[in-house]
Amino acid sequence: MRIREIKLILAPTDFSPTSDRALDVAIDIARMTGASIEVLHVNLEAMWVLPPPGDVIASPVDMTEVLANSSMQLDAAVARVRAAGIHCTGVAESGRTDAEIVDYARKREAGLIVVGSHGRHGIGHVLIGSVAEKVVRHAPCPILVVPSAEQEEPRVSPADEEAEPELSAAQQPA
Repeated sequence: MRIREIKLILAPTDFSPTSDRALDVAIDIARMTGASIEVLHVNLEAMWVLPPPGDVIASPVDMTEVLANSSMQLDAAVARVRAAGIHCTGVAESGRTDAEIVDYARKREAGLIVVGSHGRHGIGHVLIGSVAEKVVRHAPCPILVVPSAEQEEPRVSPADEEAEPELSAAQQPA
């Protein structure tokens, strides 16, 4: 697949700064390709996991306020993309985040998924897992994973490695 052939970019969001950063990247790619963007938010279903031989059961929690808040945030994300001059729609689904992203990308025939990664390590990764990692494993199209700002480390380009070190005026040879 060539980048110019991308017609639809799927931008999943949890409304975090990392997702906002990924949306900025999706906007940049859409500008280069002429693709439209669909912003997808997955509302988690409230559930309890019972120890074996138990099961997963849905919790009777009133999600009205949570859904209303996420709807407003989704509308704001879509408005932000449209303000950048990109055709955009937004959709909310409910379920397991990684599975819903993959299913939705397949259903809509997305050409690219641009997703943020929080970069959790250790116990946080074990307990919460990585949605981005799971999406990468199962997605029907290419994926661009955008790291959180905290994950970014200064990178040295090959040109920088070959450059002569700069000397201060005090270090200059006489």
